[in-house]
Amino acid sequence: MKPDQLLNQILPILHSVKEDEKKLQQILDFLLEEIYEEPDETVVIPEKHRELVRRIAENIDCGLVCFVNPDTFEMEDAPRMMVDDPHEYRSLTGVSAKDFNLHHKKWKRCITVEPPESSESFGIMESFVDEVEDKNLKKRVINALSNRRPFANFKNLIETSNYREQWFAFKQRKLEEYVWENLINENFSLNQED
Repeated sequence: MKPDQLLNQILPILHSVKEDEKKLQQILDFLLEEIYEEPDETVVIPEKHRELVRRIAENIDCGLVCFVNPDTFEMEDAPRMMVDDPHEYRSLTGVSAKDFNLHHKKWKRCITVEPPESSESFGIMESFVDEVEDKNLKKRVINALSNRRPFANFKNLIETSNYREQWFAFKQRKLEEYVWENLINENFSLNQED
């Protein structure tokens, strides 16, 4: 039987129980348990861009702002504070923006990728909770994220657990997805041959 024919048989059944909350809940439970599969939301980064995306993700994880030339794939980076307030950066470090010898302002096109906002970083930590199978640790991580100093508490719990390496890999993957989405939003790949 074709999918349309099957759907035409299913919809009248659903319609017949539309007022029965209990039966609708049973149908929903069955669909979620037996039929429905979460869509694969894996972001696919083209092979030729993976190394650049990986480097940018590592740099923004360190608090650097990255500048990318979408025509040549050239990349530069600088500390966020230097980009936001060069005078303050120089007064604190003794290093000026000129010392970085940056050329991105001379590029024809430039895409700036900044580190994620703290709310986005928090979201990455929250989504990692689903990866933790140890129920005791999961409960402690959820609690840590709900209380004061969630970043420090999360770090202390995860980095002293068996999930340390899994966390670093997860965070790197999420940061790479963040970078790729930023590049795509700036039409990074539209002028690139695949």
